[in-house]
This record gives sequence, C-alpha cells and structure tokens, in this order.
Amino acid sequence: MYTGLLVKESLSDEKILDCIEIKNVDIWATDNTPKYWTAISFSSECEDFPEKLSKALCEGTRTRWYVDLKADNTKYIVLKDVVLRYEIGNNIERENVINRCIELGIPTSQLDWAE
Repeated sequence: MYTGLLVKESLSDEKILDCIEIKNVDIWATDNTPKYWTAISFSSECEDFPEKLSKALCEGTRTRWYVDLKADNTKYIVLKDVVLRYEIGNNIERENVINRCIELGIPTSQLDWAE
C-alpha cells in the first residue's frame, strides 16, 4: 500500500484521484497562485501507482511539482514523467535521489521529506 500527500493543484489529470483513498484534506494558504492549495493525505493499493501518478502531474511554472510517498520500506519521489525511489535508511540512495531532484529543478529547501 502506498501512502503520501499530494497537492490537488499539482494535477493535470484529476482521474488519478480515483486511484486513492482520501484520509484527510487540508487547505493551505500560500504566497503563490493559486492563493490556496488543497493538500490530500491518501493511501492507494493501485498497481503501478507511482508511474500512474507521474503521468497525472502537471509541469510547474516556477518549480517542478513532486509527490513523496512510501510503500513498505521504499520511498518514492514522483515528478512529471519521473519516478525516483530508494530504500528507506539507505543514505547513499537517498542522496542520489536528492541530487537528481536538484538536477530536475526542485529547490534544496523542498527536499526535506520525512521517511
């Protein structure tokens, strides 16, 4: 089972929401456009969910959107058309994923996901 949090406004295809069970919804005020984001905590048992999610994300205008999720002992960082993964606790793999995220335009300040 996959668990994570996604921002609804990061989606270009909302049909991916059919693949999740919503656990909680929060509204976050931002300094960006749109002024509010819809944060959805979720779980999913959908086969190949990270790959399906990567197809459903939109391209950001100032930075790339990403979703971090996990299943068992694997952490997934999902961007538009990119799925990165590492074994939780493997600091070398985690560092490789962080470096790839930086290459893909994710600001260092946003690379603080929990395991």
